[in-house]
Amino acid sequence: MAKLDGMDLNYTVLKIEDLNKYLTPDMYVGLIAIESCIMRGRTRDGKSPANTYIVVNTDELYADQVIDILRANGHWGDSAVQPKKSITQLCHDAHHNAIDKGWYEEPRTFGEMIALMHSELSEALEDHRDGRDFREIYYEGEKPCGIPIELADTVIRIFDTCGYLGIDLEAAIREKMAYNATRPQRHGGKKL
Repeated sequence: MAKLDGMDLNYTVLKIEDLNKYLTPDMYVGLIAIESCIMRGRTRDGKSPANTYIVVNTDELYADQVIDILRANGHWGDSAVQPKKSITQLCHDAHHNAIDKGWYEEPRTFGEMIALMHSELSEALEDHRDGRDFREIYYEGEKPCGIPIELADTVIRIFDTCGYLGIDLEAAIREKMAYNATRPQRHGGKKL
């Protein structure tokens, strides 16, 4: 058996032989519907409808050699690295952090939440006006500052608001990006 420590679990592989053997016809139809939904979503995201993968069973004698090749090319993962979070999870985390820090002890209005988002963008603009580089992160004591940090703060405010209001931001982003891909060049005829 291959040594699997540090492997990222990014894929689920279903053996066609097992599908034919263990699924009822209704289950198989449901699986095809799921596959079709994923393929349509990938197409909306500008990706090919389906990827093709090479699958290696971990009990093959050469599996460790394949793992070494994957590691050498940055395709294995690192057990010390946190798994990537979805936008939905980040919204949840941002909102619960704001609650934990006392920012919801009194109700907030939607206008206040929007103004706070604006304030972070204004701080990014001020850093730009002060001549800071777009990628520069500097510190005031232990507090990180700079255009990237203020943009991050803007996104965190948006995540918090979506967590508070129960908005599925991830779904909204996917839907809007799919729509934007269908729009004509410089739609609306505006200068900016």
